[in-house]
Amino acid sequence: MTDAAMAVTERAVERLTEAYLTCLGAEITKEGRRWRVTLPDDAETDLELDGAVLEIANDPAEVGEGALAVAPESAFVERLIDEAANRTPVGSVALTWQDCEPRLPPWITEGPAEVTDQKFTPYYDRRALCTLFHVGIETVSEYQTEDLHAVAVDLGDDERRPRLAETYLDLTEGSDRQTPSEGRNVDERELLDSLDTARNHAEDAIAPVVRDTRERATRAADVELDEYRQFARQRRSELEEDIDSLTDRIAEVTDTIDTAAEQTERVEALRKRKELRAELDDVRSELDDLTIQIERGFPEKRAEIRERHSLTVRIRPVTATSVMYERGDLELSLRLDDASTTVSYPYAVGSGVMEDPACDWCGRELTAENPVIIDGRRLIGIECCSN
Repeated sequence: MTDAAMAVTERAVERLTEAYLTCLGAEITKEGRRWRVTLPDDAETDLELDGAVLEIANDPAEVGEGALAVAPESAFVERLIDEAANRTPVGSVALTWQDCEPRLPPWITEGPAEVTDQKFTPYYDRRALCTLFHVGIETVSEYQTEDLHAVAVDLGDDERRPRLAETYLDLTEGSDRQTPSEGRNVDERELLDSLDTARNHAEDAIAPVVRDTRERATRAADVELDEYRQFARQRRSELEEDIDSLTDRIAEVTDTIDTAAEQTERVEALRKRKELRAELDDVRSELDDLTIQIERGFPEKRAEIRERHSLTVRIRPVTATSVMYERGDLELSLRLDDASTTVSYPYAVGSGVMEDPACDWCGRELTAENPVIIDGRRLIGIECCSN
């Protein structure tokens, strides 16, 4: 499995960085949370790391001067991941019963029944593509979220396998787990088709977040437009008051012109009236423009605000891993007090039990909220039929 397939989390960033630098042949001298890196001359990388100091941090802004931050979303880690992904964009793993902890359904784990024995019989292998998407949701002005979203798609039926994606992330993040064996790579056509399907699933999964962000952005735009509407109305009142004031002053100056005893006083009053009339024309022009904007609903301002609060959603695949996993039957021995029974379900390694059984009495679906209990040799729901 390619190291680039590891998820970007605080737990994984440090391991990913060390693993990739080691892959490049780097010598790393560690002094607490600061690393000094020495690269061989023939290292195949565009990262300028020879003699560089790296510093482990939770926040990129926390590192000392001259050090590169080893932290989620730091510029250095983003470049490292992009380079690692470009070098080995597609990895492969094979999941077997021995590789993964059994994934029991919540209608068993959330109930009182105890699993006393379990036996898996593999029948055939299935293949899936697990893709890690970088998702960015932002508006220019206020909101920004950055996230990594894993999607697993079965290559046989194009169905999404959410629990297999969880297992995939668990495998890539778990430092104490045994590294799974290599699987089988996908060809280019198969990869492109599955990436399209996985992207559609990722878009569906983030749709609620996008919808919530868009609603918040729309509300913010409405508030801003309403504030501008109030400002415009206040400005219109101010302009109307200015017009009244200028009109009164022009009338006073006109009286002065008519009654002036001296020629110089008359000339000065004429100059002043000309200035006031020019100012009055400017104010009336501004008022006319503003009145038109108010009557039309501020189309230009509205477009400007909408553009500033418009939503940008970016989804790009970062890594892809071909996962081969076993399918077969899982036989479970269950016990509750003195009752016990043995049941068998179709099972996929990494995904778990592949069906949602129903209560043997009423047919209601067994879930985490309606977990199973044993009645004789039957399985019934604790919520629907235990009383």
